[in-house]
Amino acid sequence: MIVSCLGYGYVSSYLLKEIASNGINCFGITDNLISLNKKTYGNISVLPRRNTEEVIDFSTHLVIAAPPQKSSCPVLYKFQKQIKNSNIRSVVYISTTGVYGDHQGKWVDENSSIKGENNIFDKSRINAEKNWIHFCKKSLITLNIVRLGAIYGPGRPKIEDNFFKNIVIKNNHFFSRVHVFDISRLVTKILLNCHNSTCWNIVDELPSTRKDFVERIINLKNVKNYNFIMYGEKKKHLKTLKNKFWLSNKKVSAKKIKKYFKYSYLFPTYVSGLKHVIKNA
Repeated sequence: MIVSCLGYGYVSSYLLKEIASNGINCFGITDNLISLNKKTYGNISVLPRRNTEEVIDFSTHLVIAAPPQKSSCPVLYKFQKQIKNSNIRSVVYISTTGVYGDHQGKWVDENSSIKGENNIFDKSRINAEKNWIHFCKKSLITLNIVRLGAIYGPGRPKIEDNFFKNIVIKNNHFFSRVHVFDISRLVTKILLNCHNSTCWNIVDELPSTRKDFVERIINLKNVKNYNFIMYGEKKKHLKTLKNKFWLSNKKVSAKKIKKYFKYSYLFPTYVSGLKHVIKNA
């Protein structure tokens, strides 16, 4: 078994360490110089993009963590011929719970309606998912689509001096989050144990408002000076990418993945997760 991650970034770095700890050879593909120069485990190699075709040729499993571009996944667009003719038998496509769009604060699961097509960023993810489904079905490759909530963990969120200035909040508006350690453990389980094509939500057990999330940080760091500002007052000044997060209100369920793998979270909620992040910063 040889696992390669195309789009080696924050999540991928933790994921490959988890996979490699099982004695599996792993490759990460990126042009980020910092990642290329970092020391890694003996069975993890981080290589530049020019080596992508070569890596695909001797891999058995692919993790696609590269973001979509416009209406497609750049990896599938550029390398579908190589993938089809390779020994790849399983693909994990890293997507986002943003594809569900706005459900007005209600719970969603893997069978819920996909309503994110009104948002240009989420529409790209939806199209990429569809393209991978079509390609893998035609090529007889197992495909697992992983939809992640907002990601936090070591170094995230970046708590800088201006973090607590004009914190945007919105009443009764819910986000779902997940610690990167739980992401890496669960995606590893999918790679090793799931041989059927399906979709998975990876989020923790407590959707929350941004206010609740930030107040946990404030209490843990004993912050005295901070300021909340309502979304309605700030939305005209938010960049499109930041504003998109406020257009979808939903609580995402992870019951499927918890039940299938009988999984207990390292950090079931952001309450314990943030404590670990801040304590070990």
